[in-house]
Amino acid sequence: MEVEEEERHSPHDHVDRCVPESFFDRVTQGLRDDLEHERNRRLQMVDTASKHRAEFAFAQLENERSLTSLRDELRVARGIVDRSRAEITALQTLVDAHHREHKALCEMLERKGVLHRKKQRTDGTA
Repeated sequence: MEVEEEERHSPHDHVDRCVPESFFDRVTQGLRDDLEHERNRRLQMVDTASKHRAEFAFAQLENERSLTSLRDELRVARGIVDRSRAEITALQTLVDAHHREHKALCEMLERKGVLHRKKQRTDGTA
């Protein structure tokens, strides 16, 4: 019978009898406080992550808008450069034509004796 009584008692029964009840209450309360603290900390981290995610998304949207704007400006600038190149080519062609015409007219006037060209000096003075 004594053996049966000893078997019914767990090893924790001895510890429970030796440790005051207030100790278990303090430990339990400490664990509850830790759990509550960790929950609050997790919620703060989730809030912070959500805020940062929103800020990142907004910044990314702003960057995309800026990039689109810059691409538009680049497209316009390239168009201006292309038109300017075409104008420069046309003007160069016109200058070349005027130069040829001027040269032909000068040669014609020289042949008729109306225009006398200055001979270039070989000594380098004007």
